[in-house]
Amino acid sequence: MQKSKLGPDQGKCACGRRLRDAAIYIYRSRTDRFLFHRCECGTEWTERRTDIDPADPVTSDEVIEVHKRLSKFEGSIAELLQPYSA
Repeated sequence: MQKSKLGPDQGKCACGRRLRDAAIYIYRSRTDRFLFHRCECGTEWTERRTDIDPADPVTSDEVIEVHKRLSKFEGSIAELLQPYSA
């Protein structure tokens, strides 16, 4: 088993770059979503998340909320894909 190459500060890679600056590639299976991260130094790591069923209905209020948040968002796609924290 390989050890993680992430630095002790979970916000930074072992090379010192910020984790949120890493490239993100997404793969969706039937039940899960995998986010493959790749730092410029070559370090890679994967996050597994339970996926949302695209067949589940979405309310108009949820769509409006997403549009409101996106209209105010200024940042990279990597920051946009970070898990939501209240």
